[in-house]
Amino acid sequence: MGAISVSQIKDEARSTYGIVPSFFTETGAYTGTPAAAYMIADEALLSGVLTCQEQQAVLLELARYLNSRYDAVVHARMALDAGLSPQIVGQLLDGENISDRRLNALVKATRLSCKKRAWLSPDELSNLQQHNVTRGDLYEIFALIGVKKMTAFTHHMSDFPVEAPLQPINKLMNNRFEKPKNIKRQRLFTG
Repeated sequence: MGAISVSQIKDEARSTYGIVPSFFTETGAYTGTPAAAYMIADEALLSGVLTCQEQQAVLLELARYLNSRYDAVVHARMALDAGLSPQIVGQLLDGENISDRRLNALVKATRLSCKKRAWLSPDELSNLQQHNVTRGDLYEIFALIGVKKMTAFTHHMSDFPVEAPLQPINKLMNNRFEKPKNIKRQRLFTG
């Protein structure tokens, strides 16, 4: 397999998304692999078990959890376009419960999966299943976690700009998702 062509990926992104995302521009200056991985995952997840609204609810929770302003802005716009109300988008970004049971269950599954790094106990899995969260849902949530960690971590490191068409939503975020004063370190393993 040869090197990934950054210009080819940017052309495909422009064709698919209408713009070249800032994430692609930032990473493309060094390697085409992250943008290529993003596009492959994005295409695959479009035909997954989670609906567009469900994906956006999960992605908003991940933006909040990962403290990523860029992802919050992008997915707030996409959630609104998918039909979620501004009230639900705001509640999701604030980490609040929402009235839609299915979306709330998926958000809680996402939060629990991140918190426990998917080391879910049989009781937790059973509880999720009782709330109609399937293994297929969880596996797609895990895929979304991987994609969002890639964009959020890249944004944290490089602070690339939010695209011009998304600036109105960016301005509505006010001081949400600023760099924390203290970054809490946690041990990955105990014992």
